[in-house]
Amino acid sequence: DRDKIIAGLTAFAAMAGSGLAAFAVEQGGTVTVVEILRRATGTSSVAEVFEALTVQAAAMGWTAMLPAAAVCTALQLAPVCNGIVMAMGMGLIFGTQKGIALMSFSAVSSSVCCLLSARYLGKGLLAGGIQSAPPVFKAVADGLGDGEKKGRALVLVALVRLSPVIPFVWSNYLFGLTSVPVLPYTIGTAIGTLPGLSVFVSAGVLGKGVLDGSIQLPPALLAAGVAATVSVLVILSRISQAELDKMSKRNDESV
Repeated sequence: DRDKIIAGLTAFAAMAGSGLAAFAVEQGGTVTVVEILRRATGTSSVAEVFEALTVQAAAMGWTAMLPAAAVCTALQLAPVCNGIVMAMGMGLIFGTQKGIALMSFSAVSSSVCCLLSARYLGKGLLAGGIQSAPPVFKAVADGLGDGEKKGRALVLVALVRLSPVIPFVWSNYLFGLTSVPVLPYTIGTAIGTLPGLSVFVSAGVLGKGVLDGSIQLPPALLAAGVAATVSVLVILSRISQAELDKMSKRNDESV
């Protein structure tokens, strides 16, 4: 019993340490990206950075989405930029529809790149990835064992995307170590990431409107809207996490 407790505490400490390290890297990367943009635009504040990018995007029209999509995709190949900040920024610059389309495309394209990289280029380096992954993901990997069950694979991928347990970028590479087919993986990623991306992009649009005075909302109404939106995301996350936990429990019982 003592050995089990020590092993459990050690595993928890390792996961907590890696999580904090990943968080620190992500926040540091976000600050670095914003600083690079500030110097490139010749501005002196974050607000001026986004204002300059908004003006430039408006002047370029739809063509501005191409370099923006390429940058957002590249930034999601490694956990070096906060995805929430990125989504809100794209909403602020491009608006709701273009922002959601851009972020959805970049999320899906980056996830497929990570999957294929892990599957065909990094299997030797990432061979122990599944063994060191959280139990929930191990259960998902077992559930993906039968490559012919494409419908099941799609649902499992969507559930993982809705769950906050495994960071987006890391899960992309971990999926590359499973037998999940590319098509259901792509569709599941698109479906599972859409709710969160829509909320954060819309938050960027709303924030811009409130700051420039084009949207006048009573503080109480704004707070209620934010609370309702967050509640919906929390409910979706809990539902998906509950389903994944059930899978993990069944997987443990069958071993």
